[in-house]
Amino acid sequence: MRKTAIFEDVVSIMTQDSATKKDIDGADPTGFRECISDDMSEKDFLYQVQTYLASFGVIGHVAFREKYAKPKGFVLRSTIQGLYVEQANADTNLQAGDQIVKLDGQHLEEFYRMHRAYFTSSTPERNYREWSELISKARQVTVLRAGAEQILSVEPSQNPIESRFECKELEKGVIYLRLDDFRNEKAINKLYQEAQDTIKRAACLVIDVRQNTGGMDSLYFPLLHYALSEGQVYSDLDWTDEGMEILYTERNVDLRLKDFEAYVQQEGINQEMKDLLEIIMQDLQANRGKGYVKFGGEDREMFPNVKEGYVKFGGEDREMFPNVKGGSHPEKIFVLADVYCASSGDNFVQMMKWFPKVTVLGRPTLGILDYSNCCQVDYGDYSLNFPTSRALALDKGQGMTDKGIEPDILIPWTVEHLERDVDLERCLEMIHDF
Repeated sequence: MRKTAIFEDVVSIMTQDSATKKDIDGADPTGFRECISDDMSEKDFLYQVQTYLASFGVIGHVAFREKYAKPKGFVLRSTIQGLYVEQANADTNLQAGDQIVKLDGQHLEEFYRMHRAYFTSSTPERNYREWSELISKARQVTVLRAGAEQILSVEPSQNPIESRFECKELEKGVIYLRLDDFRNEKAINKLYQEAQDTIKRAACLVIDVRQNTGGMDSLYFPLLHYALSEGQVYSDLDWTDEGMEILYTERNVDLRLKDFEAYVQQEGINQEMKDLLEIIMQDLQANRGKGYVKFGGEDREMFPNVKEGYVKFGGEDREMFPNVKGGSHPEKIFVLADVYCASSGDNFVQMMKWFPKVTVLGRPTLGILDYSNCCQVDYGDYSLNFPTSRALALDKGQGMTDKGIEPDILIPWTVEHLERDVDLERCLEMIHDF
């Protein structure tokens, strides 16, 4: 597919099918059309399309990528203090602790001013994704390492930074769980099975989702059960979720049905997940082209044509586990959060904050659930992700974009975090006081 045709399709989707269209117009595509040609380089094409999409201000859930790009193999920390490397594979030539100070000979501040339109977020801590792209495309990267400047070329890695799933006893009665995504169903279920008996005897449970990039909400449901107080049921909680609405265009329904039908056919999918997906697929079929409709309720047809193309997705999840009651253990749960925690990770942290025995420590999450439930469009060498749902909290000015989910206890990031786990140390101090 020609580059000019791809861009026009992207514009069509963002103006007709993306759930953002209700709130955000994005930049005028005319100037981008003047810059895009079929014979331009891949690098320049990506830059132009990504800059156009950045104008919508939607972090993560609006994205245009190279389908076959090699893994970056590094993780950055973007702060007002500077740009640092938190993790890096050796083959990238970067090292954990490096401070990046120049790209292609330009100081970072100057480089940022020149490329401001490329960055989606207005908050420095949420710009690490764009910096990663720019660094991987730069000819030269200048880092401050061991007090001296070094000029190097950042190479694509042979391996991605892998998600970790870990259970260990930090000290007597304190169990630590790390989950870096809610996507790897096999690894997550194995972790739950191995940890189940230990958690039920633990005084305190620490759940580390600082690096959790999201996935499927259903994969964190077992953790919610531990958060219930003894004898408590879900209907006892004061839920405050406003719900969402879904944009049911022809294209959106076709794309989502295709994805879900393929997913359901995979081996190892649990019945709970299959049942949930079947409900969603029925809903997609039933609401093609309809207006606002409450998902799962008796008033499904209450608002049949209020606003063409949008359907309300309601909050029936509070009755999802009618037979689950809380136990006496763990007595207290601590959740470690950070800006890398996104999508289903956002949702998990938000839900855990509703439970009285849960305390969230760290930093605000990425905050990308204002627009979610994404579709992917395949353009051969490229792919586009765009959202089909919109949070109703936006109507009350309560969106999470550029805010994330706030922790109960804020631990500002400092360069000390590069040398030791400041968050976990603080958490253990609180446990000792508990």
